[in-house]
Amino acid sequence: MFEFGWDQAAGLRSETPPNAPAMMPVASTAQPARAYELLCTLATHLGALGHQAVIIDGTASESTPRRGNDGGHLGLQHVLQDPSIAGLGRAPAGAEWLVMPGAHGLQTLQLTARAAGASVALARLLVPFSPGTLVLLYAPAMQLASLMAGSQARALVPVLPHAQASIDAYGSLKLLHGAGLSPVLAPLDHDLEPAQAPLQQVVQAVTDCARRHLGYAVDTWPLENWATRVQASAQVMPVTEHLHTHEGQRGQRHTAPGARQLAAHTPWS
Repeated sequence: MFEFGWDQAAGLRSETPPNAPAMMPVASTAQPARAYELLCTLATHLGALGHQAVIIDGTASESTPRRGNDGGHLGLQHVLQDPSIAGLGRAPAGAEWLVMPGAHGLQTLQLTARAAGASVALARLLVPFSPGTLVLLYAPAMQLASLMAGSQARALVPVLPHAQASIDAYGSLKLLHGAGLSPVLAPLDHDLEPAQAPLQQVVQAVTDCARRHLGYAVDTWPLENWATRVQASAQVMPVTEHLHTHEGQRGQRHTAPGARQLAAHTPWS
């Protein structure tokens, strides 16, 4: 059930058109700066595979109300509220990828998930993004668990080299696994300082705890394989779900004039 490439969503992925937008949940950590380094590394690797990486930061709040009409301060909640915004994915000028705040939007999607299920919430999240986009949804494990409950979706749990890393990672893993997801460990193992504990010891401690206390054999994805594994395991919106959820919006939702340009001028507020 937990083997790489096989999970409950495998059948749904098979119904999805090629190059459809996809999403990978990433649990936030107690050291946001180091976790952001992980996100940037993963986004760079995904770009090398031909994906437009978008980072949605569920720990950062959108500006309310949105200021201006040039795409400034655009966040997840603004996108969910405005059906004319579509085709998102291109990075801002001078940047490698698009980054959006999403704390309020994530709360909205949690309500959708509670009312209609994780697949409908996922469809609502992915509709505004262009083909080839891979959304990295960075948020606290508890919120990801609420959003994707029962989906058996893969979710990245960063493992960072610091004293509380094992407690941090195990806590996220336990929440995600308990909600019916399939978390995997993603150790950030480069540029370690000599004073830091060997990261492999932290990974082994978390793995042992998961096996002993949860009965869960957790996978570890090495840094050099992150992008290919995320590409294969990211959650996509099935064709049937897309048609069922959004057919009523067909003719209303469109790529607004300059939508690509709007995305290209979106800073992280």
